[in-house]
Amino acid sequence: MEPVEKSEPKSKPKRAKWSEHQITCAVRAVQRNILSQREAARRYNIPRRTLRNHLKTGSMERKLGRAATLTPEQEDDLVSRIIRLAEVGMPLTPKLVRKQAYVFCKKNNIPNRFSDTTSTAGRKWLKLFLKRHPQLTRRKAQMMNPSRAQKLNKFIVSDHFDKLKNLREELHIENRPECLYNMDEKSCRISLHHQQTVLAQKGIKRLHQIANEHAESVTVVGCVNAVGNAIPPMILFRGKRMKPEFTDNLPAGSLVKMTAKGYMTHETFIQFIEHLAKHKTSGKCLLVFDGAACHLDYSIVEEAAKHDIALYCLPSNTTHELQPLDKSVYRSFEHHWDQELLKFVSKNPERKLNKSSFNMILSEVWPKCMTHDNIVNGFKATGLYPFDPEAIAEEAFAPSALTELSIPASSENVIASTSHDIVQKTNITHIAGLNENSVSESESDSDNIPLSVLRTRSVTPTPSQLKAFDINDENCKSSYKEIPAVDPLVNQASNTIAAKSPFQTLIPTPKIFKINTSAPRKKALNYRGQQVTKDLFATRKVSTSSIRPKGRLNTSKGRGQKSGVTRKNQQSLAGTWFCHACREDKVLDMRQCRICGARYHEICVGLDADDEDFECPEACITN
Repeated sequence: MEPVEKSEPKSKPKRAKWSEHQITCAVRAVQRNILSQREAARRYNIPRRTLRNHLKTGSMERKLGRAATLTPEQEDDLVSRIIRLAEVGMPLTPKLVRKQAYVFCKKNNIPNRFSDTTSTAGRKWLKLFLKRHPQLTRRKAQMMNPSRAQKLNKFIVSDHFDKLKNLREELHIENRPECLYNMDEKSCRISLHHQQTVLAQKGIKRLHQIANEHAESVTVVGCVNAVGNAIPPMILFRGKRMKPEFTDNLPAGSLVKMTAKGYMTHETFIQFIEHLAKHKTSGKCLLVFDGAACHLDYSIVEEAAKHDIALYCLPSNTTHELQPLDKSVYRSFEHHWDQELLKFVSKNPERKLNKSSFNMILSEVWPKCMTHDNIVNGFKATGLYPFDPEAIAEEAFAPSALTELSIPASSENVIASTSHDIVQKTNITHIAGLNENSVSESESDSDNIPLSVLRTRSVTPTPSQLKAFDINDENCKSSYKEIPAVDPLVNQASNTIAAKSPFQTLIPTPKIFKINTSAPRKKALNYRGQQVTKDLFATRKVSTSSIRPKGRLNTSKGRGQKSGVTRKNQQSLAGTWFCHACREDKVLDMRQCRICGARYHEICVGLDADDEDFECPEACITN
């Protein structure tokens, strides 16, 4: 008996073989009494009932199936909200979009087929919604610290480029890109950095790749200049004793040092300056780096001055957009590292991953990431060379729109605002619970403001704006008070606000950054872009010796003067951390007034470890 051949499954016939042009011609022919409906349907190959429906509605659009739940205008409104929230750093998840679509239909009595049990729109609705709007796609969001969202604003970046321009002119290196250097550390674990895509049996529930979860870290210090040249790296191993094998199989000219934790210190940074001086071009050079504490010390400035190296510190929390090595070179480092590590393990399964094997892997990875194109593109993308203050894209400033301060309405508000700092610790509304009742929105919303307006709003700040902006301090943490932003769409004459779209009302932009109302505190040294000179350390010593244990009482008795603290006062104040400024009992560094003995938190009266001879900011309590 001959085997029966299996017939191939029949494919579904293609529907709607006509085009919009055919529909338009057929409808016009019938409307002008040139053809009847039956003749027009036969000639243009359109079903007669379909042609009749187009004649009734007057629409020439070719579409199949049931109509969408939301109208095209409503879907466009939802798309604009999705794009806007993604720009400001608060993107919506697919589940939240489905939830908000359900809430919108229930609120506006729109007929739908959504599930009342789960109170969300279906997955199929989301799939078709994304198909109708190809400008949207599923992406994995990259986490951004709230401090980075605040600090990368137009004011800080413009100030950075102004200072950098003046410094380049002062050093006469405008047309000498070989004298513009950037250095940065890269912490590298002797293990895989990312999960790898592998092949395995379909449907398997347990798939593991053996690798060290908590491997030892080694710091690699890279330094490049604007013409695309890289100096040999500096390697910092953790430990005390240097072994000869630690210097084997490294890129030529590499400098190897040992530190207690494997990280950069003041001493090793001075050694790096000496290392850079051996490989840099002759004449004055400019070194751009981030504001890590180990980079800021009086001895470092002295050593750099010996070798004609000017130091410039980038603004804090902006290196992801303003530092060339972070922007281009180190982005590819971890990818190449994982590939070379897997290759090394497959070739040497008996060898253990240690400092010696780290050298062999690094020697293969370093030339692949330190390419001429990567280095040059990093300087170009950050606007350092060619010098371009407009190199930072407008989208990069969008997350800072949530943190912009309003112009104070009166001089009293200016005085009140300048006495406080902007807190860096924020209370972010959980985006999954966002709906029409979950966010207390201010009267003005920046959702309608174009990014170009947001970008240029503070290019030429007024004195009041400067005062309001100078009070930012990323290290200050205290109580909160919300201050709404000024919306240029508000009509000042009629005192009315521009109408919001339905989805803009349903899903508003959260207001997450607020104003501190208590104690002022000194700003970080690199709060803005800053040339690092000896003058910065004349009154403020940035060194590890200035760090004191938390909660230690400092009486700060003046030289040659007796303290006015009596035994009775000491007994009454003993065992308490009550501060007469903030009226709170917190375990923080404290000072005693040398006259009356009243105690204050150092942060509340703006003192640090170097300040002495403290007296009450107002009249003594005893008076």
